[in-house]
Amino acid sequence: MFNPFQEHYFEMSPTEFEERSLQILKQQFVGLEKLEFKHDERIKTDDGNYQIDGVVRFEAMGVRFTVLVECKHYKSPISREKIQVLYDKIRAVGAHKGIFISTSSFQSGAIEYAGKHGIALIQITEADTRFEMRNQFNVIQAHPFEYNDGLPYIGIMLSQQSQSGGISCSHLRRDNKRLQDFMLNADRS
Repeated sequence: MFNPFQEHYFEMSPTEFEERSLQILKQQFVGLEKLEFKHDERIKTDDGNYQIDGVVRFEAMGVRFTVLVECKHYKSPISREKIQVLYDKIRAVGAHKGIFISTSSFQSGAIEYAGKHGIALIQITEADTRFEMRNQFNVIQAHPFEYNDGLPYIGIMLSQQSQSGGISCSHLRRDNKRLQDFMLNADRS
């Protein structure tokens, strides 16, 4: 996926990027019971301590869910290994799923691995910009983004389409519940 990066996203501190990322997620989980967002949480387990950029906890259908959020504002594409580290944290703390948020794109191996292990991939970009996506058939599509309730940035959820092998992109806004549906789905995909 091609993204016309804006330099000010790389000028943010890691803490500012994490806070902006969690702000986007808060819009996606509106209406869930006992919803909690924690930034920079330390979780102690039998095999060690883990620093988690964000933790989302909520109840749905009588079940308490825990979702781990990893935030990276890198210039180079995210590799499979970065997603594997998040998956290891998910297993170690007993979380249900994970969300990996970045300013950069994701390598194909990262997208495939995330899809198989219940990890949502989100790329942050400026609102009201365009992105181009090239799928396996070399078709390029341009999509405009809408403003995200007045915020200057927006999240794009990526997922691999199992039947076509292509990549599906959906920009996240208050009226788009795709991420929430993904989190509530007991399946890994």
